[in-house]
Amino acid sequence: MTEALKELFGWSGNPFMFRIMPELFVGYSEEVSKLASGILNGSKFSLLLGPTGSGKTTLLKHISSEMKNSYDHVIYLPKPPKDPNDWTEIFSVFTKGFLSFLRRGNTSIYNLGDTINKKLNGSRCLLLIDECHESSQDSLEWLRTLTDHIDNLYIVMAGLPVFESKLKSDLESFMRRVSTKIELTNLTKSETRELIKRRIESMGGDDIKPFTHETMDYIYENTAGFPREILRFCNELVQKAAARKISTIDSDFLRESAGQERRVSLESIEILPERQRMILETLSQKGELSPTEIVNMISTDDYKNKDNALRSVNNLLRRLMADGFVTRKKLGKTYKYSVSSRFRTMFVQA
Repeated sequence: MTEALKELFGWSGNPFMFRIMPELFVGYSEEVSKLASGILNGSKFSLLLGPTGSGKTTLLKHISSEMKNSYDHVIYLPKPPKDPNDWTEIFSVFTKGFLSFLRRGNTSIYNLGDTINKKLNGSRCLLLIDECHESSQDSLEWLRTLTDHIDNLYIVMAGLPVFESKLKSDLESFMRRVSTKIELTNLTKSETRELIKRRIESMGGDDIKPFTHETMDYIYENTAGFPREILRFCNELVQKAAARKISTIDSDFLRESAGQERRVSLESIEILPERQRMILETLSQKGELSPTEIVNMISTDDYKNKDNALRSVNNLLRRLMADGFVTRKKLGKTYKYSVSSRFRTMFVQA
């Protein structure tokens, strides 16, 4: 397929394969500025919240690169330590780079703060922790206490929106220490275009080609501007175009693709993205539902609020309808959606 992409589009590789590429980070300019300002001004705890696929990890990697000139030591952790009593896990956090001197023999959990303070000797350390919604309460309490005792340790914690609720309900003293908080939702239409453009150009392409301006609108409508969804959807479009040896993805291509009969199989359902599958499962179990009713029945922890969840569900329903998975009918002032007849039986079997 790489050769087909090169032949059709002049790319050296597929720009829409899911890879964290902080050098191509796009959007959230106000949020990035606020977070960077908080870090540079000495915020001990900063909170980065956003739903799955909104770009939290890419932003953390971007901040990691940006802060290397301002902080003496920058450590990125893909996951938080889960058990503060597990020395192996603790040392996996703090025995990186400048802290490689730490050994079990001369350091314990009780003097770790003092030991790190001496080693820092006035220099500053920035710790970036991803997936913090997976943290245990004990590990968060330990992290708070440790940071209180280390003068120049600053922490940015990233997680799903539910993480803030967890802090407010179970760790109020921790939440009071958070001085900077930013929330990621989704990219604007212009930012979506810029993300696609940068990805394509990183592989030797030209601007947004093979997409047209009309296709950009279509992509945005079907992804709601979530970075991970944008990459997945663009990858799907270019793979279809490459398979048909089509070098321009325009409105004609989209109409023809939408008109093609989808093969009815379990695989058709199993390969669906998680959010789309969740909606189909709900419709399959409950029958006809409006978008608002769907939002009330599914988990919305990944979303900033109910309005954001409703916009996303509406976009996903349009996508599912275009792919033939759902149908709708108007009842009064609203639309009711249901699983289409040709997929209903297969979905129950799945």
